[in-house]
Amino acid sequence: MLHSIPDKIHFDQEHLFITWKDGRECSWKLLELRRACPCATCRGGHSADSIPITGSIQSIKLSDYSKVGRYALRLVWSDGHDSGVYTFDRLRESCDQGSAF
Repeated sequence: MLHSIPDKIHFDQEHLFITWKDGRECSWKLLELRRACPCATCRGGHSADSIPITGSIQSIKLSDYSKVGRYALRLVWSDGHDSGVYTFDRLRESCDQGSAF
């Protein structure tokens, strides 16, 4: 879908920002994205329940990101975690609905 194609992506200390091809601008709190990491490790394998992150999640920062094909972002965190793939469709949906990821 055209509306799920990012035009610009950037982040600061607290937020991820995406401007979509249709001009819509969205932002997410990094802390919420980290807590909602969709990878199998964080989701508990096949369970929908997340496992707790040990240590202080507030000290974990976003280090970098990379696109996964034309459908998602892989976020790279300061603790080395990088297996969460956040689909553009899901990011856009959460923005349009005004909900956290």
